[in-house]
Amino acid sequence: MKTQPSSYAILIDSLAEDGLQAQSKELDVLLRHVAWTTGSEFMGEFGQTMKEIKASQWSQMSDKTRRSFKSAADEILKVWPEIGL
Repeated sequence: MKTQPSSYAILIDSLAEDGLQAQSKELDVLLRHVAWTTGSEFMGEFGQTMKEIKASQWSQMSDKTRRSFKSAADEILKVWPEIGL
């Protein structure tokens, strides 16, 4: 059985495809290289980093990446609706 990549992994890959390597790496570290105590903690940190990336890089993102961003943001907003993504 093949699993689908998470919306977070899709966003990371899409950012890299757009040439936003530093931003992709920053999110990749949070997703794949940090041991989180809770899922809520992860989503808060990931969401805050997404918010910072959006503020500085939105105009550099392709339509595909913007759709990936929205998909990941929708997941974050279920847990952190006040985060302001």
